[in-house]
Amino acid sequence: MNTDWHIQQLWERSVLVTDPLGDGDVTIDQPHHEIHEQHGYSLSYPITVPAANEVEVRIQTDIKPIHIVWSLTNDAAFTVTVYEGTAKTHVGGNVLTPINRYRDSANISTLLVCHTPAGAGDGSVIWAFAGGANKTVTTATNRNEFILKINAAYLINLSGAQNDLAHLLFDWYERGPR
Repeated sequence: MNTDWHIQQLWERSVLVTDPLGDGDVTIDQPHHEIHEQHGYSLSYPITVPAANEVEVRIQTDIKPIHIVWSLTNDAAFTVTVYEGTAKTHVGGNVLTPINRYRDSANISTLLVCHTPAGAGDGSVIWAFAGGANKTVTTATNRNEFILKINAAYLINLSGAQNDLAHLLFDWYERGPR
């Protein structure tokens, strides 16, 4: 075993990265750094809940993987189910537009998001949450990111009491292979 070669490989993988907005070494967490690199996006969507309300998340063909976290809030009992491989289709008139969290960036997200998708076929459940009614707000959050498949469609279904106000928040960054 060539020890010098292994030490060199470890050194090359651990070289500190300089932040493009300053002269300092990057010591912030990865999602925060992705904002500085102009790859971080956010989408906030308030909903008046019908019997079932759905938000479809679809990735365009041959694009970067999406590293995503979400938070869904409601002040009454509700369930959230995230499906992968939905057959429901994107509705152009229901587009939800994400923003780049680096506000001076011209980069546009590759993620297509619409509310109230058309068709049938939820897909396979990959995450679910049920929250009870109480006097405070209940929030369903995935603490650790999901890395969504390339060229895949996802459906987020929030079901709650009709006319309740709910809020969906998505934060993600897009990072291609190195």
